[in-house]
Amino acid sequence: MKTAHFTTITALLLLILWVPVTVDKLVDYSSFKAGMLRQPLPPAVAQALLWLLPFAETAVVALLLINNKTRKWAMYLSALLLFTFTIYIGMALLGFWEKVPCACGSVIRFLSWKQHFFFNLFFLFISVWGIYLTRNIQHPSSLGEAGRMGGPTRLATNK
Repeated sequence: MKTAHFTTITALLLLILWVPVTVDKLVDYSSFKAGMLRQPLPPAVAQALLWLLPFAETAVVALLLINNKTRKWAMYLSALLLFTFTIYIGMALLGFWEKVPCACGSVIRFLSWKQHFFFNLFFLFISVWGIYLTRNIQHPSSLGEAGRMGGPTRLATNK
């Protein structure tokens, strides 16, 4: 049961990150769009990201809220997004581009690039930890007949 509690805490921490960021993009889409189009990216990539990022972030939130099985996929998607963002910020910190405007929303927009980098590393760690934890949770649908027929099931393991 301990693993299930830690998985829930991990999911809540990720919701604290993704809900405000996603809502901000959707509510103030024009600011997000303007910021994204100022990024040092090819215009076609920036245009694709205008739709892909809000969709992916909304998917993370939805998958975190559905159940433990979908929560696992949310952790993977969260880790992928955070890894990509962290690499991008790392490149900005290393001076790959002359000037990089921040297209981030919510409280993240007030962070320096260095603070943003460590902020992302923290949540990347949380996502990877969540992936590790969800590997140890068994789901009733994967327990064979015992899980479907009302027999004894074990929803979480402690390792």
